[in-house]
This record gives sequence, C-alpha cells and structure tokens, in this order.
Amino acid sequence: MASREFDIIIFGATGYTGRYVIEELTHSTKSTNIKWAVAGRNVEKLKESLNIVQEYLYDEIDISKTTIIKADVNDASSISDMCKRARLILNVVGPYKFYGEVVVKACIENGTHHVDISGEFQFLESIQANYFNAAREKGVYIVEACGFDSIPADCGISFLKKKFPGDLNSVEYFVEIGQGPSGRSTNIGTFVSAVHSVGDLFRGKEFDDALKKEVFKKDLVQSNYPLSRGFLPLFYSGEVKGWCYWFLGPDERVLKRSQKFRYEYLNDRPVQSNGYIRMHSFFIALCYAFFVTLFGFMSLFSFGRYLLTKYPSFFTAGAFSTEGPTRQQVMEGTTKIVLFGKGWKDKLSEPTDQHTAEPDTQMKLTITGPEPAYPFTAMCMVQAGLTIIEETDKLPLE
Repeated sequence: MASREFDIIIFGATGYTGRYVIEELTHSTKSTNIKWAVAGRNVEKLKESLNIVQEYLYDEIDISKTTIIKADVNDASSISDMCKRARLILNVVGPYKFYGEVVVKACIENGTHHVDISGEFQFLESIQANYFNAAREKGVYIVEACGFDSIPADCGISFLKKKFPGDLNSVEYFVEIGQGPSGRSTNIGTFVSAVHSVGDLFRGKEFDDALKKEVFKKDLVQSNYPLSRGFLPLFYSGEVKGWCYWFLGPDERVLKRSQKFRYEYLNDRPVQSNGYIRMHSFFIALCYAFFVTLFGFMSLFSFGRYLLTKYPSFFTAGAFSTEGPTRQQVMEGTTKIVLFGKGWKDKLSEPTDQHTAEPDTQMKLTITGPEPAYPFTAMCMVQAGLTIIEETDKLPLE
C-alpha cells in the first residue's frame, strides 16, 4: 500500500467506546512512528473527546494537536475522502447494521483496511458474503467483530490449538464479568445494536447460503466426537463452580466462520466450540433468564424495539443507560475467560482424517482483562489494527 497521510483514523471517536479506543491507541503508539487522527460528523464533540482522554492521560502524552477530520456516513464523499487519507480505519460508528456498509465499501474502493467491533449478525455475515472477493482483489483486509465479541474466544481457541500436543477437537469457554463497589453500567449504543439484531437470529440459513455461494465452498468436516451441550440453557458447571447460561451473542457464528476460513483457505483442522457466561449466583441467573426472554420477545416487534431503546435503564434495571458508566465503574470492571480444550495427544496428517478413539488430552487456558465493553474492547480493536498495518506480510491470503 502506498504511503498515506495517516496510518490509522479512528472513525466515530465521539462515543464512549471511541474515547477508550483513542486512549488505547495513544498508549500503544507512544514509542512508535504510527500517525493517527480522529474523524466523525461533529468536530466539536471530537474536540471534547480528545479533551476527556487527555484528562485520562494526565501529562503522560499530549494529544491536543491530534488532527480532526469531518466525515459523515450520510455523505459518501466525505467517507471516501477520509479513507483516502489512511492505511486503516478503526470504525466505531454503530449500529453497523445501519451505518457500517458505506464505510466498508469506501475502504475497499480506496484500498484501505477496515476494523470494526460489530456484534450484529446481519452486518457481519452480509458484509463477508458481499465484499469478500472485492476486498481480496484489492488486497484489503476487512476484519469484523474485533472487540470483546469475538477476539478473546477466537484468539483463545487459536492459542490452545497452537499449544496443544496433538489435534484439538473442541473448546468450551466460560465468561465471567466482574464489577467493583461502584457497580456496573453500559452505554445505550451497545444495547441499541443488540435490539436491532435479534430478528436476524432467524435468518441463519439465509446467511449460510450466501456465504457458501461466495466464500465457503466446502462443507466443514465433522468430527466423529461432536461437542454437545445440555438441553437447558441454565445449568451448574462443576468446571467453573458456578451457575452458567449459554453465551448469547455473535460468538458462536463468528467462531464457526473463523474455523470455516481456516479449513477452506489454510487447510486447518476445524475446532468445535460452545460458550457460556458464569453468573455470580443462582438468583442473578434467574433474573438474567427473565431479562433475556423479555428482551428477545420485545425486540421482535417495532413497538417493543421503540420501548427498549426509549427506556433502556428501566427495562434492564440500570444495566444500560443513556448516561453510560462512570470512569470509576469502568476502571473497577474485570473480565475473566476460562477455556477448556479437549483433543488427542496425536496429530493426524490431514484435517479430514478422523480419530478412532475418544479425546484423551485436555488443556486449560485462562484469559483475564479489564472491563469488557470499553477498555478490553478498545484493546482488542487497536491491537488488531496495529497487527494489520505492522505485520501485513504475516497475514493469510494475499
């Protein structure tokens, strides 16, 4: 890629997540020659975001002279102009279902890499189906779901596979989100994206067919020892010693697409996976089950979606709000992900070869990090972007 004015532009730096992306990118590039800027539709709010992050940084690093670029998803030419100035866009503008495609399209047209943190089914799968070949022809990487959904689980599986003595067959992972004395809250942006994604859960076959036509021509090889999970979504796990619920989100399909990609294009043996969220008590687990049921039902109807997005704090008992979390709440938050891998001590030569005995080897991996929605997500996103521009020669495909 030819030299550009900036290596990275953070698009959508005015929101809660955008500010943590600014902070993470600042720390990650302070000893490098990486040139970056911020972009969005409101210049004054971008200045405000830089000022807020400057307070987080104290006098450690001065970001007051950071270049500000005006770009609006409703003005395609401004998005194109932004993309022409950078090697990579960190796109934090959601919901991606409504605002994401115009940025992806402009990135491909202008030869610019793109990283997002979407967890929205339709956007994730339709973008891959519709733009995979065009991006490949241009030598552009469009990398989706680079936040808490779904970097930790995906990287965890890859790490287990790398360290496993033989063939890794399956991984079950358990997510535990912790909070400090100040409690926990999340900005409405994530909630709104989820509200508008529930209906897409019923379009799985449609997405699968489109991906099979354009991206994944081969059927994924099935193991003789399939990974299963119980009939009830709520259960007690002896492995993590707590009540757990099926992890509802994009991870399952994202991880499966990663395995399809590795199988089809890298000739890797696919790994099965199931994810769960560990609750702090049985009572909280029951409350979570009630909320998920109510949320899922209301999200299927336009009036229900209106109520959920109009009164997020009421329907989530304060878990989501228009005000979002305080800095202290975010800094006190924690994330823990425990992955249990099962497989064999022996490695077969081809990914289609089948083992004839049950898995005989296990491995455990624990990942810990900060609060998931903001600093952890920002960390995942920024490191994904830096990997693309600094280690392009090590990435798959041309």
